[in-house]
Amino acid sequence: MRLRAVAALVVAAVTGVAALAVACGSGGQASPSPAASGPVVLTVKGEKGSRTFTLNQLEALPSYEGYAGIKSSTGVITVPSKYKGVPLADLAAMVGGISKANGVTIVAKDGYGMTFSYRQIMENGFTTYDPATGAEEPPSGKLHVVIAYENDGKPLGPDDGPLKLAVAEDTPSQVVDGHWAIKWLDEISVTRASADWKVQLQGAVPGEITRASYVNCASPGCHGSGWIDGQGRRWEGVPLYLVCGLVDDHKTHDKGAYNTRLAKQGYPIQIESVGGKVVTIDSRSIAGRDDVILSSKLDGGELPDEYFPLRLVGPGLSQAQMPGGIARIVVRVR
Repeated sequence: MRLRAVAALVVAAVTGVAALAVACGSGGQASPSPAASGPVVLTVKGEKGSRTFTLNQLEALPSYEGYAGIKSSTGVITVPSKYKGVPLADLAAMVGGISKANGVTIVAKDGYGMTFSYRQIMENGFTTYDPATGAEEPPSGKLHVVIAYENDGKPLGPDDGPLKLAVAEDTPSQVVDGHWAIKWLDEISVTRASADWKVQLQGAVPGEITRASYVNCASPGCHGSGWIDGQGRRWEGVPLYLVCGLVDDHKTHDKGAYNTRLAKQGYPIQIESVGGKVVTIDSRSIAGRDDVILSSKLDGGELPDEYFPLRLVGPGLSQAQMPGGIARIVVRVR
């Protein structure tokens, strides 16, 4: 009986050691769980710190499945297909959440980035289109901004993934503008939004640019451009000619919105500042030029108060032709 008892104790001890060896690596530390294995594919930053995620960790989080498609800048429709991923709002909640005072910037591995507003993420604030006709129509259901890792039941391939942003809904009834579908997604930053502003546009049709629309347009990979002045300062924003294209005729969006023919014929562009100063620029002097810009940033930061919200800058312009505090732009097309 004693021999059997001793033998049993030996077996139990050996089994325990073996189990401990399985649970520990060669250095004596616990091996990572399957959910934490693999390279980091996403970094999320916010007011309450930073979190990193592997693909397995993202797949272990509560997910949403819905249909997403896009309309390109040339009007080509990619019909909705089924995406699966983690809602952006859920990820943001892990680092402090999103409020109306926040903006959310999404950056891809190639540097392309877009900034989303609270309204877009939480309140259906996207322009949507009929996937059959391409015609603009209001959202028919709840839109979900998703960090997707699957499309039609398969992992995203190298052309898009491993992560891609999708604006999805329960049914395949609508698509959004293609620039929102950020591929090779790498980083999410929840930051305090700048003060809202609005600049009125007047031309063949009325228009306006807001802080939210301008930030998106000026994002890397969209229409953003820059110019370095004689003092080595870098000004960043959107070329003036593209803003004129919003109101120079009745085509206000997509390819061909900027009317090159009209610009070459010549028309005055009046830049009006908050203080009432008016500067006039000839359309022929800025047509197609990416370095004459309506700047919203100086050396990577917000403009000083004297120039906020926008300043016209570029080579060949005198100081008198570079007003700040722009409030209205009038495109006097004939």
